[in-house]
Amino acid sequence: MNHRDDAAFWACPHGHDARHGCVACYEESADPDLAAPLWEVAVWFTSRRPIPIKALKDVHRHGRRFLLDKLSAPYIYLLTGQARVEQGVQAVAGLVGFLVHNRHVVDDFAVQETRAVQLSPSPDTPSADRVWP
Repeated sequence: MNHRDDAAFWACPHGHDARHGCVACYEESADPDLAAPLWEVAVWFTSRRPIPIKALKDVHRHGRRFLLDKLSAPYIYLLTGQARVEQGVQAVAGLVGFLVHNRHVVDDFAVQETRAVQLSPSPDTPSADRVWP
């Protein structure tokens, strides 16, 4: 895939690179279309500074099934969550958009890897249908 195709592949519906996040995709996920596919998303990222333990614990209270965990290596974190959106790129953009929206918690980060798995329409029966990308 060349650079131009790569940019198109990662473009969310608002034209942002999903790996850099999209606050609009994040905000749209607050009021999801229940008919849209359910995606389980994971974003591994690094941060220049440690994220306070209180902030790590507060993320799960967010109400969107988000979890933020510190991995064993210094300043490497894993953010996971679920989103009801049409495309995997939009699910990734929204989850990274959560980090962008919350710059007061994670002020400087770099996404290392992402994964989005489309689950069945019912969150209670997670049969993986499609992995994105």
